[in-house]
Amino acid sequence: MKKIFAILSMAIAFVACSTEIDPAVDLTANEGAVRLGVAFQQSISADEEVVIKIYKVEGEEQNLVRRYTSLNDVPEYLALLTGEYVAKVQVGEKHIVSFDEKYYLGEKEFTVSKGIVTPVTVDCKIQSTIVRIEYDATVAEKLNAGYFTNVSVAESYNPTAIASGDVHSLRYEESKDGYFVLPAEQTTLFWHFEGEHPVEGAVMKEAKIENVQPAVRYTVKLKYSKDAPGGIIIEAIVDESIEEIEDTLIFSPDPTVMGEGFNEKEQQKSIDTLTYNVASLANINKLTITADGVDFNILNGNVAGVSVNKIDELNYKVTIAPEFFANVTGGQNTISFNIEDVDGGKAKKDIQYNVQGIMPLTSGDYSLWSGKASFKANIVDAAATSVKIAYSANGGAWTEVEATANGGYYTATGVGFAAEKNYSYKLVVNGADSGKTLSVATAAGVQLPNGDFESWSDDKTPGGLWSSGNNSFVTLMKKASGRNGGSCAFLDSQAAVGKFAAGNLFTGSFEMNISTMSGKVTFGKDFAFNAKPESVSFWMKNTQGQINYGDKGSGTDKYTAMVLITDGTTYTVDTTDESSFLVFDTLGSKPGIIAYGYINSDDSNADWVEKTVQLTYVAGYESKTPKKISVSFTPSGYGDYWCGSTDSEMYVDDVRLNY
Repeated sequence: MKKIFAILSMAIAFVACSTEIDPAVDLTANEGAVRLGVAFQQSISADEEVVIKIYKVEGEEQNLVRRYTSLNDVPEYLALLTGEYVAKVQVGEKHIVSFDEKYYLGEKEFTVSKGIVTPVTVDCKIQSTIVRIEYDATVAEKLNAGYFTNVSVAESYNPTAIASGDVHSLRYEESKDGYFVLPAEQTTLFWHFEGEHPVEGAVMKEAKIENVQPAVRYTVKLKYSKDAPGGIIIEAIVDESIEEIEDTLIFSPDPTVMGEGFNEKEQQKSIDTLTYNVASLANINKLTITADGVDFNILNGNVAGVSVNKIDELNYKVTIAPEFFANVTGGQNTISFNIEDVDGGKAKKDIQYNVQGIMPLTSGDYSLWSGKASFKANIVDAAATSVKIAYSANGGAWTEVEATANGGYYTATGVGFAAEKNYSYKLVVNGADSGKTLSVATAAGVQLPNGDFESWSDDKTPGGLWSSGNNSFVTLMKKASGRNGGSCAFLDSQAAVGKFAAGNLFTGSFEMNISTMSGKVTFGKDFAFNAKPESVSFWMKNTQGQINYGDKGSGTDKYTAMVLITDGTTYTVDTTDESSFLVFDTLGSKPGIIAYGYINSDDSNADWVEKTVQLTYVAGYESKTPKKISVSFTPSGYGDYWCGSTDSEMYVDDVRLNY
């Protein structure tokens, strides 16, 4: 059975059985072309001793016209004058004896015709004789170490001539194959075994192998045994049957791909319909196209935009239409043909395409803070008069924006890009979708640490960014039972040592002056934003009492929730200095504030309700970097003025930034 071996990959650019010449081949009026495909055994590398010679046959003479000593040097085409030729291939050096290298020879006659590509297949058959020495396990068990078998190219065993190199031989100290190429006048091999028994002493066995032939395996099996009277013998079983070795290297062209009427080596356009000729010297049993990492079985399956016309088992015409590129990303792309035939021939042909379509968005192409995305599209069609980019969030309605030529591509800007959404985007040319629709999932927006208030260092100190105006005289905030069975923050407005103190919770820090019974609250903690929040929601239940301390307000006490996002600026409120107080109506004009929002209300809620603070962004916020955030809650909005109700209380849970 003929063995087919691994194929040396080469960039082949024509059809094996084609009578057409690739436009890249430069031929004179009296020349044709030869394709000498080269295959090799898997154990042979491309830099192995391989000699390929091409002879022109002139009557009885053969004149050498090409010679290659490396597989890598064999060109895709051999341009030759018309006439008769013979190709001869030798693999491996012609060693008389070797444990490592087999020797192959092969040749093939062929004719070169004017303007025609001729594929040439050369079978290189093994020329070596294989001699195998097999040691039975009893040899190692019964004899001392150091036994060996010598196989020499001679009529008898002559250790002196072997040692001097006058006789070629191999020394076998283990079971293995050896390779022999006998001189023309020599047809005999002689094997000689020596060993030593620990009791009986020296043991020897030897014999001839006559009428030795190439491409044949001879096996000598050696086994220790005891004869009846107690002596020992070595049984030598020589397999006299001739085992012909079908060890052939096939030097044959692999399957090929060639463009019909165009040079497939050049870059093609996805808007063109192109036909490729696929051919092989054996029946094709696999034909696929790979694009964008996806394999399309075009031999046995229906693929949109691809039609396959089977000429016969060896030849196919494959037509790729623009519809196929609805599955391919825009830009410079590689479409790969993958072909296999029943004799083990394989070929991979890469075709470079300039694909019209949208380009993939990378994380650097959009900002979840500014909400802008920079789209880029590749336009191939010179007749394109209207170019737009369309995008959609979470399967919703499409938004189209005009694209303009910019540095070889078309670009457009999308707005409203937000965190934790799935965006689809595509190219629209002259009112019709063009190319593959792509998608990107944006990252989730980061949340405030311990926004659910499940982590506490003690019953008065929540973890994360949170702080409160607790002091030794009054506890204004403490741990309580949350809305889902966990914990929450309980804010309790109280009176102490003759002054009113509002319950409070905020991201920032607090400083108490015991001597003056005043306090300083610094709003703002470092926070690593990865997106632009639109609002802040939280759950609460509360009771708003009637103001019974202070004269800043009257009637029902008001609870407040305030959110500030800043460029790193913090704001300190000193209860002894009213000019430091944060006034809701002026938040948008304070330096450093990027976004703000608040709730100021007097409604009471006996059960848990969700509230949302909508954020207002100041002009030019996109150019600023958010660095700090302040989120604050109090059941007594006039607390900075020592004014409020001792009946006011507020439970806060599950604070969340909404992006």
